[in-house]
Amino acid sequence: MELLPQSREALDEYLTPAGDDLEDQLSVIESWAVRTVPECVAMSVTLLEEDLTFTFVRQGPTGDDAPAPTSAAPPATGWHALDEEGWAALARQQAAAGIASTVSLPVVHRDRVVLGIDLYASTPHAFDDRLEDLSRSLGAWRDGAVTNADLAFESRRRAEEAPQRLKERRTVEVAVGLLAARQGLDIETARSVLHSCASQAGIADVQAALVLLALPGL
Repeated sequence: MELLPQSREALDEYLTPAGDDLEDQLSVIESWAVRTVPECVAMSVTLLEEDLTFTFVRQGPTGDDAPAPTSAAPPATGWHALDEEGWAALARQQAAAGIASTVSLPVVHRDRVVLGIDLYASTPHAFDDRLEDLSRSLGAWRDGAVTNADLAFESRRRAEEAPQRLKERRTVEVAVGLLAARQGLDIETARSVLHSCASQAGIADVQAALVLLALPGL
C-alpha cells in the first residue's frame, strides 16, 4: 500500500525532522497489517494526542488509489433507529467501494490510548479469527477492537485534512511566539490570550492568529 498524497505531504513538509521516524513506524504497522491480513486494502493510523490521521491505500490496476469514501445514503424503507439489523444494513449501503469489512484497534501506553489503527479489507470476513494475531503484531489492545465501525472510510477524510490542519497549527504557533516575545509573556499565557481573544470574537484560533500576524508593530 502507498501513502495518500496528503499524508505524504504532511510527513515530508510538516513533521520534519521527526517525520522520518514516524514514517518508519507507519511503514512497520502497514507491513504487519498486510502480512497478517492479505485482503487489507487500506489502513489509517491516528495520533490521538496530535489529532492527525495518516492513510495508506492499495493502488488499483490503473494506478489510481482506492478505495474512496462514499456519501451517506438514505435509510432503507421501514428502517427503525433502534433496529440493529437496520444499522448494519445502512452501514453496508454507505460502505466505500472495495471495502467489505473494517476493524479499529486502539494502542494503549501507560493506561492511555495513544494510537488508533483502522484497517480496511476487501472481503466480509477478512478479520475473522485474526484479531488476536493482529493485536499481538501491532501491539494493540485486543479487547478494545471494534469491527465494521468505518465501512464508509471516514478516516481518509481526516487524513486528507492533515496538511491544512498542520498549516493552521503552525500559524497559531508563530502568532503565539510573536505575542509572547512582544508582550513579555510565557508561551502558555500567550496561547491562552490568543484563545481568549478568538473566543470573544467568535472565531477560530487560527483566524485570530492571522489577525495578530497582520497587525503592524505587534
